[in-house]
Amino acid sequence: MVIEVVPAELYALAAVLDAGADRADRSAAAVPEGSGPGAVGPAVVTFCEAVRTAGTCLAGELRWLGGAVAGAADSWLGLDGSVLPVPGTEVPR
Repeated sequence: MVIEVVPAELYALAAVLDAGADRADRSAAAVPEGSGPGAVGPAVVTFCEAVRTAGTCLAGELRWLGGAVAGAADSWLGLDGSVLPVPGTEVPR
């Protein structure tokens, strides 16, 4: 089985993942500290903290994944550059 991957598309995917990480960071930062009247107050505080934590974790995972995708593209470009073409054919770039 042949998997054809265009490195430029991988770099574009990595950029989208990084942009998603930035958005997740902004979303997490936008969640208020939380407060509420009476008995629901502590639950609202805990909920807001959980949402901020989830947003921060999502941003970190997206950044990691973007780096892994870009690293794979770098690796494939290096591999393509090291492959010798069969006489009479061309190696796609």
